[in-house]
This record gives sequence, C-alpha cells and structure tokens, in this order.
Amino acid sequence: MGSVKINVNGAFLPSARLGAIGVLARDSSGAVLNGFARPVPDLGPASTVEASALFAGLEFAISCGWASALVESDAAVLINKLHRPTPDLSLLGDLLVPSRNLVAASRSCLRVGFAPRSANYAAHALASWACQNNDVISFSSIKVVRGAIPVGSISINTIT
Repeated sequence: MGSVKINVNGAFLPSARLGAIGVLARDSSGAVLNGFARPVPDLGPASTVEASALFAGLEFAISCGWASALVESDAAVLINKLHRPTPDLSLLGDLLVPSRNLVAASRSCLRVGFAPRSANYAAHALASWACQNNDVISFSSIKVVRGAIPVGSISINTIT
C-alpha cells in the first residue's frame, strides 16, 4: 500500500467536561480504510483533547503497520508546536512529547501536518459523535457502493 493519510480531531464539551477523539485513515486515492472515535478521560481544555487525538492517530498508523503515513490535524497551534526545533516548556508542549517521540522513532515514515477544518470534517464529525453520545465506534474496510451506502465492518460499543 502507498502512503496513508490519517485525519485526527478532538471534540470537547466544557459544560460536561467530556472530550472525544476521531481518527480516520484513507489511502492515496482517498478511499476510507478504517478509523475510530472514542471518548477520552477529562483532560482539561480542548487543546489537550486535540493532543490526545494526534497521539492516537500516530499510534494507529504504527499499529496498522503502514510504511508511510501523514497524520493531519486542524489544530494549527498544536502542529506548529510539534514542528518547533526547540523544546516547548508549556503544558501543551509537554503533552506533545509522546507524539514527538513517535515521529522521531519512525525515521520519517510518520509525518504530521496541518489540514484546514474543511479538509478535516470527517474526523471532526467522528469526534463530535463520540463526545455527544459518550460512545465508541470503529470501522474498517469500508467501500462505497455506487456512491451511496457504506458497506463493511462497523461496530458500535456502548460505554456503561
């Protein structure tokens, strides 16, 4: 398989102190490969949920064994902090250390980039769904038949 693009996003409901992440992988032609969305523990502000989504996307690429993956987020501040050559001593910079370590250990197989919200909508929708429903969804091998109904393996597990 060629290069894979993984879009990640975090959603946060401040009133409920509930966050969730969405991760969506596509192949070089744009076809959906697989992905998931899940709530995350109370991590604080929305930026910490975005950092959690980025790390989850990187781990996902590694666990799937993809030789080359671009992980994209619409959190520009996060991406800029990750690409800084000097350590960032802020709380967010500290939260990015595990992601920075995964990228460094991948020997250029994993890359991280910015995607505008308009190009990251599917990951955002997944994260929002998991946040609003406090639920988990995962899917794989989805194929669109005649541009209509997704067919494949979908599982929804309710958190109790």
